[in-house]
Amino acid sequence: MKAGGPLLMVASAATWAAGLILTKVVLDSTRAAPGSVLVVQLTASVGALAAACALTGARPAGAWRQGWVGLLEPGIAYQLALAGLALTSAANASVLGSLEPVMVPLIAWAVLRQRPHRRLIVVIAGATAGSVLVSFSAGGGGSWAGDGLIVASVAAAALYVVVASRQVSSVAPLPVALTQQVWALGFVIVCHLVSAGPPPWPSATPAQLLLAAASGVVNYALPFWLYLTALTRMPVARAATYLTLIPVFGMIGAALVLGERVTWMDLAGGALVVGSLIADARSTPAAGVVAPAEKVP
Repeated sequence: MKAGGPLLMVASAATWAAGLILTKVVLDSTRAAPGSVLVVQLTASVGALAAACALTGARPAGAWRQGWVGLLEPGIAYQLALAGLALTSAANASVLGSLEPVMVPLIAWAVLRQRPHRRLIVVIAGATAGSVLVSFSAGGGGSWAGDGLIVASVAAAALYVVVASRQVSSVAPLPVALTQQVWALGFVIVCHLVSAGPPPWPSATPAQLLLAAASGVVNYALPFWLYLTALTRMPVARAATYLTLIPVFGMIGAALVLGERVTWMDLAGGALVVGSLIADARSTPAAGVVAPAEKVP
């Protein structure tokens, strides 16, 4: 493991959580359609990543063919996540989002035929129980429909991890992040056109657009860049465990910024999810967790 990987993953988890909080602020304050917000966010993120490539001299030419994986995340995953976030609380979304490290080995088992270690089955059971506890929270502002969409988005994100983690071995992380999000932006725009919806957010004020753009940079450009860079310095199995920090940052932010009431069931569910995964990480580091970077053909 190269130096700096854990720090990059902590920063990635923090920015993902901050981006979720900002996105919730945008959705609640503007009442804009989630799909319209997503178009603005991805446009801003692509612009920021393109500017970073230009400033650093990174060339995305070799990454375009591999960029299709961005259709999974942020494409499909974030369309589902924003729709769910409009119906549930940021605290619920943060905790349910921490199921991604659990889903990664399950999807890798189904796709790559790599059976998880028995110890990981215990971790999966504990984390799943915690997520159910969060969904049953009476005072957390959640809903079954919203929570279900969040879980579906997490499944798409986990599939992205399994498929995409090897790409950074042949292409620099910054061009990979840019091309993936260009593909995702095209997908989101096509979906909007096919649905024959109105022009994205025609009544938005400059202040609303600026807030949505800022949330896009924080929620997409920064965390994806940090995450893909971390994958060049540490195994994906280890990197995935740091995603359990997202609900910690998310629930704190939801309480401090949004004023959401975090109930004892939220805390208990979050502790069960994060505690299960941290217990796994503190034992044999990569046992029972498939490293897609080494297995994807």
